[in-house]
Amino acid sequence: MSKPFNQNLYSSCRKACEERGVPEDLTEKASMIIASDEALKPDLGRTPEDQEVMKQVLPYLQSGGKTE
Repeated sequence: MSKPFNQNLYSSCRKACEERGVPEDLTEKASMIIASDEALKPDLGRTPEDQEVMKQVLPYLQSGGKTE
């Protein structure tokens, strides 16, 4: 069974990442992860690799695009 995919979440995540200067490769990965989240599963169904991608994106989103 494949994971769900929410196009609205994908688009919203892409827009937020692009507005804050997240590198394109991380933007795409994060958008796919967010769009495929499974609310009823532990850690939203994210793999350790997914969680690592989100940790890399988070500083951009928290700082409004200004990362060190």
